[in-house]
Amino acid sequence: MVKTFRSKDANTPVVLMGYANPIERYDLKHGEDAFIRDASNAGVDGVLIVDYPPEECKEFAAKLKAASIDLIFLLAPTSTEKRMKLVGELASGYVYYVSLKGVTGSGSLNTEAVAEAVPRIRQFVNVPVGVGFGIRDAASAKAVAVVSDAVVIGSRLIQLIEDQPHEKVASTAAHFLREIRTALDS
Repeated sequence: MVKTFRSKDANTPVVLMGYANPIERYDLKHGEDAFIRDASNAGVDGVLIVDYPPEECKEFAAKLKAASIDLIFLLAPTSTEKRMKLVGELASGYVYYVSLKGVTGSGSLNTEAVAEAVPRIRQFVNVPVGVGFGIRDAASAKAVAVVSDAVVIGSRLIQLIEDQPHEKVASTAAHFLREIRTALDS
């Protein structure tokens, strides 16, 4: 899919997000480091593997870097300074700050807590900090954008389009994202 996308768009960054098991399975089926090789050849810019902790993937990080693929890590409200420091040593591209405790799409965003957390994270990382989880509308996106380098909206977008007929998915998403863009630009 990325290779097909790249044939039409060479500029938009593409980050794959997923779990370790499919990557490890891919390598078992196609050979050692096949995932990195094939992702690089397809034009992938970065990967966020949610269950690869920084303590256990230094070699993976080095191989990705050699293939010009960024390794993005998650940080959370519960992340220790030790964890942030390690992430800062390995991360490239950006770090994704999960602004809520719990699962995506749950809870309410505390923008004051985000405003306190992001500068603390920046003490340990030298890459941009994107913030996600709990951003549901233009107001919360704008509040987060004031203190972060990027705003990540996933669950709310999925909720908006999941019950739409196929022909209305794109227009529904576009309308929502225009509202977000307008708020960010104001």
